[in-house]
Amino acid sequence: GGPSGLAKRAVNGWELSGILTLQSGAPFSVVCTSGSALYNRADYIGGQASPGGSVESRLNQYFNTSAFAPGCVNAAPYGTSGRNILRGPGQRDVDFGVIKFIPVTEKTRLEFRSEFFNMFNMVNFALPNNNVLAPLTLGKITATAAGPRVIQFALKFSF
Repeated sequence: GGPSGLAKRAVNGWELSGILTLQSGAPFSVVCTSGSALYNRADYIGGQASPGGSVESRLNQYFNTSAFAPGCVNAAPYGTSGRNILRGPGQRDVDFGVIKFIPVTEKTRLEFRSEFFNMFNMVNFALPNNNVLAPLTLGKITATAAGPRVIQFALKFSF
């Protein structure tokens, strides 16, 4: 024989969903700007601009800040560094959802939903400070691009 009515209700009516996001880092420029000035590119003075290593090991110096002039020398209107010559940290995220549909009568049902955003609580870092006129934070990553894991539950009655 087949499964009993209770076992059948427990096994049937499930729906799973998921989103996997894997992105390379966004390109960015090192700029020289103050006040209401437009984002003028900084002056490149030589050297390797992008050091190696993991993002976590480069939180205090994501790129080689000594490859750029400390002030705005030739920045009006453009400095000597190229546009978008560096790439920020990559982004990784897994969102997951599970839904259980529970029939109540022939025309009504309950829907229980659980959703997990940033399911594995991965840290995704924002772009580093890229303004040479802020020397204390130049090249430092001081923020994250997305929040921590969020779990939400919902119950819906359809009639």
